[in-house]
Amino acid sequence: MERQLTNPKVPIILILVAAFGSVCFSIGAGFFLYRNTQNLVTARTWVEHTQEVLLSIQQTSQLVERLDAEMAFYGATQHNDSLKAAQADSVRLQNLVVNLRDLISDNRKEDQNVQALAKEAEILHIALSGLDLGRARQLAMRCQQTLSLMTEQENQLLRERMQASRDRAQISIASQVGVLLLSILVLAALFSLMVRDVLIRARIAREWAVTTQQLEETNHELERTMGSLERHSHDATVLGAYRDELQLCASIMQVYRAASVRLPQLLPQTKGALCIINNSRHTLETVASWGDPAPSLSEVFPPDSCCGLRGGRMRWRIPGESEIDCTHFIGLSPARYVCVPLVAQGDTLGIVFVEFSDVASLKSVQEREEVLHQLVQLTAMAHASLELRSKLENQSIRDALTGLFNRYFMQVALDRELARATRRKSTLAVFMIDVDHFKSFNDRFSHAAGDTVLREVANVLQKTIRSEDIACRYGGEEFTVILPETTEESALERADNLRMAVEALRTLVDEGLHTEITISIGIALFPAHGNTSETLLRQADAALYRAKNEGRNRACIVTDGATYTV
Repeated sequence: MERQLTNPKVPIILILVAAFGSVCFSIGAGFFLYRNTQNLVTARTWVEHTQEVLLSIQQTSQLVERLDAEMAFYGATQHNDSLKAAQADSVRLQNLVVNLRDLISDNRKEDQNVQALAKEAEILHIALSGLDLGRARQLAMRCQQTLSLMTEQENQLLRERMQASRDRAQISIASQVGVLLLSILVLAALFSLMVRDVLIRARIAREWAVTTQQLEETNHELERTMGSLERHSHDATVLGAYRDELQLCASIMQVYRAASVRLPQLLPQTKGALCIINNSRHTLETVASWGDPAPSLSEVFPPDSCCGLRGGRMRWRIPGESEIDCTHFIGLSPARYVCVPLVAQGDTLGIVFVEFSDVASLKSVQEREEVLHQLVQLTAMAHASLELRSKLENQSIRDALTGLFNRYFMQVALDRELARATRRKSTLAVFMIDVDHFKSFNDRFSHAAGDTVLREVANVLQKTIRSEDIACRYGGEEFTVILPETTEESALERADNLRMAVEALRTLVDEGLHTEITISIGIALFPAHGNTSETLLRQADAALYRAKNEGRNRACIVTDGATYTV
């Protein structure tokens, strides 16, 4: 037994076994965390897909409502344009049903509903073609009932998938905590093995008269190993905290602030900056920095001035190894630095610039190059994810043609502003705006010219309203403006200013200036003319029709259930 304890091969074998076990554990833990992350992403993807299905169902329902209104209008007026619009919308309804069928291919419970909807849409189109309006309106009502049933089923599926996503998130968090605890246990096991190795080597030194120099070398080696383990532990802790912070970031600016805090923690005795390529892709802007004094980096510089961006990879500038400097500095370039491109999903977002004060700090970062790579990758992925989410959110509430808010956002915003006005006991004005003679303008100059007019009218709205006002495209050539804390006198004055600004427009159509663009405006006030969004919109719409009947290019306001012109 005594000979086994003094055998120098025993601690080495134990360390090798522990190292091999640690590697296996790290690989297994990494794969386990990766699978958890994939499951979380998959659950979130299904939630987003269900939301997309609900949006498609809502769009189809809105189209059916509009189709029913057009059929009702044609039945009342026998206006051929309304019939043509209804027939065109019936074709569009069939296309939306085909798209909806593709979207719900993952939900077999909806097969019967979508098949019934497709059949009803087809029969509706045939009824419209045969001018059977009564049959067509009944089919439109059945389509709405089918869509309502599908909405209920998809909402139930959305709740189930959101719950599954939350469960996956909790599992992921629990897994990370478990892996962290196991990592601590592995480190403790390795530490105990090293302590055991020290004791065994000390006893071997005493028994075999090992020299003092050999003992010192052994101790120094152990100190370096312990230091390396401590650095790895520190890096893992900081990276884990940074990863958690990025998951909590709700804006790109929060990502920048988190990066400016964590970068100096992982890269001590350095200074640097985070530079992002702007939307025009022509310049980089410094959005965050660390170190005192600040790095001698230009606030704005072109991408070509960075060797790292030109080369598409991490680029070290070290005297004697690379003598070509980047040109994005104020004054002389530093002696030692590195530029790391920020890349996510194949798109270059910017660079992380790190400047070293001396050779020691440079070597320290070079030894931990993988940590720097991980930090840059986390930053790039968080930036790309938030940027994509911002684009998707903007697309969901904005009208693609005019850039104004869409009708759905208008309804939500109006309800919110009404609730706020009720709490504050303040007033609120709603403008319903219609471009005069727009259909004849389209027939005369083409739809492209009509789109130009709509965009220019939208630009006038955005330039004329206050920052707290909300301008929306209601549909077609109609716009809605919500004006919080606006009195009747102020609403009349602002409506007239808006009308005159549109009247002064000069639109280039068919290589000539068109100067006959005017608008009619209907005005309703809260609480004088209604307490709900539906009532206010209906009153403003009635005032708008009064303005158009009285000759257009004017504003009318509701007064005691009637309207008068200004």
